[in-house]
Amino acid sequence: MKLFSSVPSPFAGRVRLAIYAKSLPVEVAPADMWLPGGGKSAAYLAINPMGKIPALVLDNGVVIAESDTIVEFLADAFPQAGLRPSDPVDCATARLLARISDLYVVVPGSRLVGYLDPARRDARGVDRAVAELDTGLGWLDARLTEDPYAVGEAVTLADCALVPHLFFFAALVGRGLAGRDLIGAHPRLAAYWTRIQADPAAARLLAEMRGGLAGTPFGALIAD
Repeated sequence: MKLFSSVPSPFAGRVRLAIYAKSLPVEVAPADMWLPGGGKSAAYLAINPMGKIPALVLDNGVVIAESDTIVEFLADAFPQAGLRPSDPVDCATARLLARISDLYVVVPGSRLVGYLDPARRDARGVDRAVAELDTGLGWLDARLTEDPYAVGEAVTLADCALVPHLFFFAALVGRGLAGRDLIGAHPRLAAYWTRIQADPAAARLLAEMRGGLAGTPFGALIAD
């Protein structure tokens, strides 16, 4: 299997964390999708007509797109890896945390990305998106416990969503435009964020993302 990825992408990062944490037999390759003029290459569109990153190509040629779907596939394909908790309640909690992240962190965070260009920035729009992002972070905070990971004792599909999403949309873009530590305002979430960064697979992913963002408009926003 081969994952077509982009180093700084939080969506590709979601899948790479699953691969790294569970040592899954998946080759990670650059997507090379962007043309000099900003368009998408025909070669990549032939792999994934949606034109999005990431895409997982199976050994039989089947292509799976969308990061959440890819992680769910990996959980099914490698059940012994434990990406999906065995307890039904824990499994539902992991899915819920990932869902909250997808809808209430990524969505307002993506709007904030559009305001990074000062020429397009609207102060009220920024304030609304920050408020919505902060609400989403609060909902994550309400569901997290003192478990070492988002759910239980090991990386699950919840951590795969939370780690790159929190880094990119909250610690990077959100903090940069809000001018304050959005994660730190939520005690359980802040504790989780401190713990998860010590995990070797998460640390590897975050180091890759930071390196990939250096020299881009996002690079100046990177917080230690």
